[in-house]
Amino acid sequence: MNPDFIYFDLDNTLLNHSSAETNAQRVTYESYPELQRVTLDEWLNAYRVNNHMLWSRYQRNEIDRHHLQFSRFHDTMKELNMDTSVSSEIGSAYMTNYRNHWIWVEGAKEALERVSRKYKTGIITNGFKETQEKKFEIMELNRYCKTFLISEDVGKMKPHPAVFDKASDMAGVERNKILYVGDSYVSDIEGGSNAGWSTAWYTGFETDMSNGNRNRASVTFSDFATLTNLLDV
Repeated sequence: MNPDFIYFDLDNTLLNHSSAETNAQRVTYESYPELQRVTLDEWLNAYRVNNHMLWSRYQRNEIDRHHLQFSRFHDTMKELNMDTSVSSEIGSAYMTNYRNHWIWVEGAKEALERVSRKYKTGIITNGFKETQEKKFEIMELNRYCKTFLISEDVGKMKPHPAVFDKASDMAGVERNKILYVGDSYVSDIEGGSNAGWSTAWYTGFETDMSNGNRNRASVTFSDFATLTNLLDV
């Protein structure tokens, strides 16, 4: 592996989105009796199904971000026969709680520090602009990276080619000299591979390790020490 530029995904690659989401949902659930008509696990299961469906529709440009933000709580509460009049308030409370639980993925901060000493680095992320920019600030990512791309600024979400075309231009190097490190096989590995980049698939959050036809990644790793060893940093 001899890249000239390394991009990292953000959520569940550098920042532990899964733990932040779970902890924020728990605190929100405990704060609102309206949610406690069902168990926390029942609430989380229903929310995650709806949230995934809405993000998929958003990715296909079938709905806008405001519809997504409103509906993921409203529709889940309606499905569970809860009082939806407080759904917007609960959604706002969740976002506040979510910001209070941001932590690094284990080993990611140290790896990024070491990689950034030797390589030019950047971040590419889906997600809402103001939330992702706040993560950049809280995590002090500008200490390690000079190039940041939020897909909302492009008007498309990974793995759309427009995101990777823009990122390629921003990197300023040949496409075959770009490495992309990310956790999502479709958004990061397929998206990066289709753009002519090398890819490193982080599987620390992957639950289905049968992989099937998931063989396009240049490197697969579950521990950031593996990545730093491969990059000789």
